[in-house]
Amino acid sequence: MQIGNPSYKKCPHCGQQIAYYPGPYFIHHYEFTEWSDGETFEELPCLKNTYLQKCNLCNEFYWFTQKLGGMSFEDYVQAAEYFENKYSVKKSINFIYRLRNKKRLIYIRTNILRKYNDQIRIHPLSKGDKTKPSMSVEKKVLFENNAKILIELLTEIKSDDFFLLAELNRNIGNFEEAKRILNQIPSSYKKDLLFQEINKKNCEVITVTQTSPKRQSDLNFI
Repeated sequence: MQIGNPSYKKCPHCGQQIAYYPGPYFIHHYEFTEWSDGETFEELPCLKNTYLQKCNLCNEFYWFTQKLGGMSFEDYVQAAEYFENKYSVKKSINFIYRLRNKKRLIYIRTNILRKYNDQIRIHPLSKGDKTKPSMSVEKKVLFENNAKILIELLTEIKSDDFFLLAELNRNIGNFEEAKRILNQIPSSYKKDLLFQEINKKNCEVITVTQTSPKRQSDLNFI
């Protein structure tokens, strides 16, 4: 199945023309997977938006909604440093702008979490490859520092995001704090699953939901 045609935007910094929806997009099968860091994989029909981009010519960042694609772990780490410096220098007395900036930093740091996990999670389209690469000490330190900063931001702005807060504390080994936060959530399969991983002292991302794949021939809209 083919969805859409290519669309383009000029980089606001250098004027480079960039495809923000490359199109066409071919669907081979449908499957939904959700992981404990909140990342989801749904090949059909939703094309996931990314909100922060990096120009491949001038390497500058700009906020723009784009279908598919996205940046790397290293790009988001760089973006976090860039925007934190920018927002600290450009202090606004307007509460709305300060709140927007903090929400943008949460977005960036949540993507650092997920892009790191992308390198170790078992992807639905991995075709049976279950091997996980070993992560460098440097990346692990960046990941843990990011988790601590993200916990502070979420506690200030989105203090009711208990599942993500518990997950972040689990990721850095704060198992008792993760349990305390989870106890604020109503009983659910996801909650019980995370408790099991905490009791195992497992810090890595886990799959919490996965549906069986459906081929194109099984889908009604074809």
